[in-house]
Amino acid sequence: MSLAQALQLSLANNLTYRSAAADEAAARARVVQAGAGRIPSLSVGYSYVHTQSAGFFAIPAGPSAPPKSFQISATDINNVNATLNYALYTGGAVQAAIGQASAGLSAAENQLAAARANVIRDTTSAYFGLVSAQHVAAIDAQAVSVARQSLDVSSQMYRAGTAAKADVLRGQVSLANAQVQSIQADAAAALADASLANLLNINLGSRITPTEPLEIALARYALSDVLADAKTRRPEIAAAHDAVTIADRAIAAARAGTLPTVALQVQDASSKPNFENIPQPQLSETLAIAWKLFDGGLTRGKVLEAHADLDKANLQLQQLDNSVDLEARQAYLNYQAALAQVDAAKSAQASADESLRVSGIRYRAGVGTSLELADAELADTQAQTQLITAIVNVRVALTNLQRAAGLL
Repeated sequence: MSLAQALQLSLANNLTYRSAAADEAAARARVVQAGAGRIPSLSVGYSYVHTQSAGFFAIPAGPSAPPKSFQISATDINNVNATLNYALYTGGAVQAAIGQASAGLSAAENQLAAARANVIRDTTSAYFGLVSAQHVAAIDAQAVSVARQSLDVSSQMYRAGTAAKADVLRGQVSLANAQVQSIQADAAAALADASLANLLNINLGSRITPTEPLEIALARYALSDVLADAKTRRPEIAAAHDAVTIADRAIAAARAGTLPTVALQVQDASSKPNFENIPQPQLSETLAIAWKLFDGGLTRGKVLEAHADLDKANLQLQQLDNSVDLEARQAYLNYQAALAQVDAAKSAQASADESLRVSGIRYRAGVGTSLELADAELADTQAQTQLITAIVNVRVALTNLQRAAGLL
C-alpha cells in the first residue's frame, strides 16, 4: 500500500472526518433555512363541513295543509383557501440570521479542512511508524542471523583450539539477546500495523505492506514563511474568524427585537355550498405592523449576552493565534533537528559498518576478541535502527510542519 492509497482510504473511511463532513452538510442546510425568511411563503388549505340539520324557513300553507320549508343553509360546504405571507421588514432579524448561517457554513467548511489535515497528518505518521517498525524488525532479524554466524565461528575456533570456551558462551548470550530483541521488534511492528488499520477503519488484523520509499528530497523552509503561512492558511484560524462574525451577527439579531416588523398577507378563501353549487370567493389583504414596546428587559438581556459572546469569540481568536504561532515555531525547530539527526545517523552508520568489518577480520585472524566483535555487531545494529528512526522522524516532522503551516 502506498502512502497515497492509505490517505485516500483514510479520508473515505475515517469516522472523525466523516462526522465533520456531516456537520458541513448540516451547516449548508441551515443557510437554506435562513434564506427562507426573505422569500414570501404560500400555503393552501381545504376543509369539508357537513351539517346534520340545515337551516330553513317554514311558511304556513293553510289551515289544514302542512307548512312549506325553504332551505337557507347548506348541509355540505367545501372550503378552499390560499394564503400568501411576506415579511416586508423584520428589523434586520432575517439578514442577521442569514449572516450567521453563512458564517456558520464557512466555519464548518474550515473545520472540515482542519479535520482533513489532521487525518492526513495522523495517517502519515502511522504509515511511517509502520515502515519504521518493519525495518527495525528486519534489522533485528538480520542481527539474529549475524549473531548465529558469529556463534558458529566461535564454536569452530573453540573446537580447533584457537578460542576459549568463554567466547562460545558469550556468543550464545549475544544470540539469545538478539532473539529477544527480534521478538519485541516483531510485536512492535504488529502493533503499528493495527494502529494504521484503525486509522484506515479496516480490519485490525489486516496485514499492510507499505511501498512508500523512506528517503525523498526534503524541502527547506524559512521560519518567517512558516509563520506567515500558519496565520493565513490554517483553517482553524479561519473558523475562529467565522465565530467572531457569527457572534457579531447575533448582536444584530438580538437588537431586531427592539424594532417593529411589517408583514403583508394576501388570502383568497372560497366556499362552495351544496344547495347553490356556486363558489363564494373572499379575497383579503392585510398589512400588519407590530412593535413590542416593552418586554421586561428580555431583548436588552439578549443584546448584552450577544456582546459578551462577541468578546469571548475575539479572545478565543487571539488565543488561537498565539497557539498556532507557537505550534508553527515548534514544528519548524523539530524539523530542523530531525534533518540534523539524519545526517548524524548516516555518519554513525558508516562508522559502525567499518568497525564491524574490521572487528570481524581481527577476530578471524586471532588478534581480536569475541567481546570486541559482539560490541561491534551490537553497535552496527543500533546504528541501523537509529538511521531508520531518524529518517522516519524527519518524514513525520515534515508532515507536522506542513500541518502547522496549513500546507496539507
